[in-house]
Amino acid sequence: MKLQEIISIAATALLSIGGGGIIVFALSNWLGKVWATRLMQNERQKHAEEIENLRSKLHLNNEQEIASVKHDLEIAKEKYLADHTDRIAIYRSTIDLIAVTVAKIEMVLLQKRGPLTPDELQEFEVQRLRIYAYLAMHAPQSVMDANDALTDLILSILHDGQTTTWQHFRGLAINLLNEVRKDIGVNPNPIDYKGAR
Repeated sequence: MKLQEIISIAATALLSIGGGGIIVFALSNWLGKVWATRLMQNERQKHAEEIENLRSKLHLNNEQEIASVKHDLEIAKEKYLADHTDRIAIYRSTIDLIAVTVAKIEMVLLQKRGPLTPDELQEFEVQRLRIYAYLAMHAPQSVMDANDALTDLILSILHDGQTTTWQHFRGLAINLLNEVRKDIGVNPNPIDYKGAR
């Protein structure tokens, strides 16, 4: 079939349909656009509702997750504060015991009093062991090592008659204090003894 024959057949068909066909074609075209617009509006509305449902669910899930994280954070905060408070109390007890014992030893060495009584030695041992257990529950190894060095020196003085210089003893005590300061976050910078004695 040639191009002229195809055009001729199409023209004949259009003519046979006539004006009514053009009107039907125009109406069907208009009706198709109206239906397409309505279908598109329905799809948009359905899509908007689905998005709103998803947004609502996401918001609810986010709120629940945030509440859960806040709850966990509050528990962790309380636990940290309780642990920190316990550490400070234990470190204070350690320092109190050492201070009392060293003061007694110093008085003995200065011949201001007699040797420690069996009751005083027993009290020191009980407190030392108690504090060591408390430290072991909370303190890092650096604090444990500093405490061990100082306690070993005190035990050697009390039980073995070992002598030492005040500077050596003070150095061990300051080292313990510096490790405690680091652990509880008071100040990471070490302190030094600047006195003359």
